[in-house]
Amino acid sequence: MLGININQNRIFGLDLLRALAIVLVVHGHGAHLLQGTALSGVLNLPMPDTVDIFFVLTGFLIGSAFLSYAEKHQRVDWRKNLHFYARSALRILPNYYFILLTYYLLVHVQIIAGDTHACSIWYFITFTQNLFTPFYNFYWESWTLPVQWWFYLLFPFLLALLTPRIKAKHAVPVICCLFILLSLVYRNCVASHATDQFLWGVWIRKTVASRCDSIYLGVLAAWLYTYCPNFWKRHSGKCLIAGLLLLAFILIFPRTFGSFYVNVILLTLSPLAFALCLPSLSGIRNSKTFLGGILSHISILSYAMYLVNLMIIQIITTNFAETFSQWGAWGYLVYWVCVLVASYLLYMLVEKPFTSLRNRL
Repeated sequence: MLGININQNRIFGLDLLRALAIVLVVHGHGAHLLQGTALSGVLNLPMPDTVDIFFVLTGFLIGSAFLSYAEKHQRVDWRKNLHFYARSALRILPNYYFILLTYYLLVHVQIIAGDTHACSIWYFITFTQNLFTPFYNFYWESWTLPVQWWFYLLFPFLLALLTPRIKAKHAVPVICCLFILLSLVYRNCVASHATDQFLWGVWIRKTVASRCDSIYLGVLAAWLYTYCPNFWKRHSGKCLIAGLLLLAFILIFPRTFGSFYVNVILLTLSPLAFALCLPSLSGIRNSKTFLGGILSHISILSYAMYLVNLMIIQIITTNFAETFSQWGAWGYLVYWVCVLVASYLLYMLVEKPFTSLRNRL
């Protein structure tokens, strides 16, 4: 539909999860447009941090692919890694760099606010803007990409280093537990910087060292999927219930900023809740309904939607705040239309051509 092709091998349950994640991200950035309307009650609803879904899915899908390769070839070799690195670059970099350039130009001509000097563009180019310390006031949404990029680099590298000597079945849990532990330790070490919600966000929620555990929980799920298939299928319902209960606990339990729970534990529990949903959702192979088709298309557009939605909100709030305030809920609808149109254009003009090239590798 509209030039977006859906691969028949896609797993609808994972598309459903990805679509849910991006819908809640886009809503979260634009929800303030509903202030003062009949729908303003939505603003008070507790929402999960659905960026964790992207991290968990990344770990699960990449982890599954590498574990499958390791079982077939008895190791992960450098040839496999170079192929993976090339495909990952063609998937991630075009959209990321295009939006980086767009942000730079919009800030330069003062269409949106921002500071291109607070953090050198070089850091954004090399995905080092938030390795251990936060960045401010430019290309805010880019914080998730270094988390994923460094996983793409390090996880295959460690597998190629270890699997000639240690079976992937034994190496992967060790790697995962190491990175999960390092994230917990890092968050505890920088907790003194998180004196309010904003600083908690940039120091603990949005740094690479703090968020590695989210992706490696997805890899652990991939390990269970690969090596314990009977457990994966037999206990999928129980895992789903456990995941939903844990998610409910996270949403309901009071958050006291500065507490050990919020600073250290919370950001591990949230991706764990989503990881527990994977056994059930990965079993939903397809959906032939109209709604299912819409969700699959949203899932395919999710990367582009993620990169454009906050930019659109910044353009709206900087240049058209009064107009959108007068429009009320219609302004919120216009925001969604702008996000969908912009993400579709980004996908068709930038992402899809490189994805097609990637598929030929």
